[in-house]
Amino acid sequence: MYKKTCFFMLFMAIAIFIYGQAEPSGLRHAAFCDIAKEDTLPIIIYPLPSRVNTSFSEYNPILTQDSSLYFTSVRHEGMDDFENLFEFYWYMRVYRSKLTMGGYSKPEPLPAIINSKKYFTANFTINLAQNKMFFTRCSPIVGHERDCAIWGAVCENGKWKKPEPLRQGINLQGTTNTQPFLVEYEDYAVLYFVSDRPKGYGGTDIWYSILKDGRFSDPVNLGSLVNSAKNEMTPFYDQRADVLYFSSDRQGGAGGYDVYHSRGALGDWSLPANMGFPLNSAYDDLYFSVNADGKSGFLSSNRPTVKSLPEDTCCFDIFAYRWLEEKYDEDTVTADTADVETMIQNVLPITLYFHNDEPDPKSWDTITAINYQSALSDYIAMKDDYKREYSKGLSGEKKIEAESRIEYFFNDSVGKGFLKLETITHYLLEELKVGHDVMIKVSGYASALHQKEYNKRLTQRRIFSFVNYLREYENGVFLPYMNGETKNRLLINADPRGSEEAIVKNISDNIHDKRNAIYSISASLERRITITEIEIKK
Repeated sequence: MYKKTCFFMLFMAIAIFIYGQAEPSGLRHAAFCDIAKEDTLPIIIYPLPSRVNTSFSEYNPILTQDSSLYFTSVRHEGMDDFENLFEFYWYMRVYRSKLTMGGYSKPEPLPAIINSKKYFTANFTINLAQNKMFFTRCSPIVGHERDCAIWGAVCENGKWKKPEPLRQGINLQGTTNTQPFLVEYEDYAVLYFVSDRPKGYGGTDIWYSILKDGRFSDPVNLGSLVNSAKNEMTPFYDQRADVLYFSSDRQGGAGGYDVYHSRGALGDWSLPANMGFPLNSAYDDLYFSVNADGKSGFLSSNRPTVKSLPEDTCCFDIFAYRWLEEKYDEDTVTADTADVETMIQNVLPITLYFHNDEPDPKSWDTITAINYQSALSDYIAMKDDYKREYSKGLSGEKKIEAESRIEYFFNDSVGKGFLKLETITHYLLEELKVGHDVMIKVSGYASALHQKEYNKRLTQRRIFSFVNYLREYENGVFLPYMNGETKNRLLINADPRGSEEAIVKNISDNIHDKRNAIYSISASLERRITITEIEIKK
């Protein structure tokens, strides 16, 4: 029975070729800091809502002209059943979600004729008429990691016909061929794709083939300006600007894989340039795309949720980005701030977690000097303690599963909560800068280990640690709005609820039963604060 982390290592090996290539942590962070200082782009980035981003990996986002978001996701049959997380068949499929005024609709997988159970289906591209698709199929069998090929399918009368692998020249035997991207011209098309075939420049290279009159030409390498001795992948070509976007782990980047851009076409390219911070992070940033408006788009990243989080993050999320106007007039302020308000609501609610009786254990104070980010760093440093205590007395598969659940909780629930906090903090600052009032409602909760009055005071301290996070953010940039030094205000509506509203009933309140009362997932879920509402007053 495969555990989650092992599965994702296999998944990344066959579909994206990332792991095993990254630089040591210190080098990655040093390079990232240098680039971040030199090149901070006027752009906002935010994760898509949980309806799209699951606890596992989503990537390859493409928004079509009819507002359909296509993307690839790795999921399993029992995704909603946390207790049986590791006992179901995993699959990799292409999904479609409709972007409406109400947000993203529930993603639905494409028909089974595309998403075959015999293969992992991923890395797709679709033409403008949405009646022709190319995608990657990989063998899900262990030991066949390199068995990936590009397939094509045609849609007639609203139904997809049986897909077929592309000709042998594209799918060269004994090599992996993946990540196709189709560009259409008046009387021909170009298929860019990624391959590790011979006569490349090293690792995986980007190649192209011309499709004319239903036939593909022999593939041609994009050349030594785009391709390096490392790995190039996830090509996206913006036809309006004649710009190729791709990711590479070449030297000089901010982290593992960075997004680059190069102007040109076919075999004629300018020297690629790094897209810079914050599009690129100290980790892996791939599948950059541009929407029809030219001012927004998507990318996929496994960037960590906190600075102290280990870089073994298994899973990718889809992030949207939007370029900000360099200069604002009355009209652009109205349009841009409306977008930011929508983004804020899409991120809510935000849940932040704590270790038992933190901050300031055994205190009856209602305030603390602890910043939430500091408390979280100490909490994450205890992950191995949680694994050891929660799996104590277990052996074999049960021990592995208990440890995996703790890993999942820290990397997903704990980590993603802080990522959402960092994202929304940027948005709040934008709202305050344009003169709006901001009111944040924060509710606090505790487990049942102490008496009610103590727990209520504990949750007040937890909320106050969030206030300290805002006060200390970027050397106190929020302080004028919090201290009444500006006309507009940032207000915190604290709602300390103590231990009265438990998510899971009948959790152990026996201090001697540390496994269940302190280190269990159930107890951990109770020790939280939740940002439930953010009100913007113009």
